[in-house]
Amino acid sequence: MHGEVGSARPLLPPYGGNAQLGCGLVVRRIRNRRYLYFWAYARTPSGSRRRWTYVGPVGRPGTHRKAADLLLEYHVKLRREVERRIARLLTAHAAFG
Repeated sequence: MHGEVGSARPLLPPYGGNAQLGCGLVVRRIRNRRYLYFWAYARTPSGSRRRWTYVGPVGRPGTHRKAADLLLEYHVKLRREVERRIARLLTAHAAFG
């Protein structure tokens, strides 16, 4: 299922290619002020980990623009990643077909 013995690349990724995908925005209160943070899962050698990015103080227009930019950038990157995974699975499916 994972390719023939000695093959350079397996047909199916280990564990089905599952990795955590997702992102979000969180408001944190620090010293009675509210700050916005963006989080997204990122690959590391030991697996997926949540990566945090400071966006800015809540209520500032620049903070909202930056948050929208981060969300859009992540979703565009995620779309490319999902399309890559689908193509790989379609290739494997055709090989078993």
